[in-house]
Amino acid sequence: MSSSPVACAPVTSNLDTSYGAILGGVCLGFMFYGANCLQIFVYLVNYPKDRIALKVMVAALWASDTAHQILGTIGIWQYLITNYGNYVFLEETHVPLLLALVFSAIVSTIAQLFLTHKIWQLSGGTWIFPAFLVPAALSQLALTCYYVYRAVTDLTVTNLSNLDSYATAVNALAAGTDIIIAVVMCALLARQRTGFSKRTDAMLVRLIILSVNSGLWTGVFALISAVMAGVAVQNDLQYAWLQFCMSPLYCNTILGCLNARDFINNGVHKNRGPAFNLPISNSREGDSQRPVPLNVAVETKQATDTDSLEDQTLQASSRGKQSLGF
Repeated sequence: MSSSPVACAPVTSNLDTSYGAILGGVCLGFMFYGANCLQIFVYLVNYPKDRIALKVMVAALWASDTAHQILGTIGIWQYLITNYGNYVFLEETHVPLLLALVFSAIVSTIAQLFLTHKIWQLSGGTWIFPAFLVPAALSQLALTCYYVYRAVTDLTVTNLSNLDSYATAVNALAAGTDIIIAVVMCALLARQRTGFSKRTDAMLVRLIILSVNSGLWTGVFALISAVMAGVAVQNDLQYAWLQFCMSPLYCNTILGCLNARDFINNGVHKNRGPAFNLPISNSREGDSQRPVPLNVAVETKQATDTDSLEDQTLQASSRGKQSLGF
């Protein structure tokens, strides 16, 4: 690495759409990473008795996402700070940014396999959904590793541009997998709605909303990134704005699902009528009538009916929560 600018012809690429886009993507990714750190704190405080497998998965997600952010920062620092004015350095790709893509693929694979496992539980152990979701998730990791391998063997920008088809394929595969996961989970949850218990149906509605958010944002980001990478010309890295957000976004999705368990389990309240004061006359012979305020709950019959109805649907309700790990 040189400590002073190298005298040579300046690069012809637009730095705003190349390394400026990478810098913007790294900064935007740190916004989601900050939310992840907060989610980690909430998870550790509220769910200390979770299964070891869940804790290991959360630790792996956070560690991989942290490595992704660190490598992205090191990479853009080398380009814009350490080698400022070194145009020869700008005309090559370098290892830190490429390795960041590998850790991003690890995070997305873990997240998609976790959600696929929940789909398998929701479907009652049916293997038709994991049969194509698991290979799709693993294929993203394999394609990313092959892309990085090809890029490391030839660090020229021209070679990286020739590999854009692999980047497009990875993002398109990720978008399709995320959208399928969201649609399948919503369909399976909607099928379990009982129709005779407002409490159970309300809980399932919350689960459906959570399932949509589980695949919506990652799918949208991956789809837009795939389109931008597919139409990009040489040295145009505008898709990096979204590419470097994928890892923390996947991590945030899974942590949000785990931390939403209290919202789903305790966010549904029994329907109760309003309590209000009624002046009741209490008179004795020879005494004047005095109104005595009594708290009268108009909910007795309604609460009894609701409780009995909920007892009948307790098994269906708990099955829906357990199937999603809640």
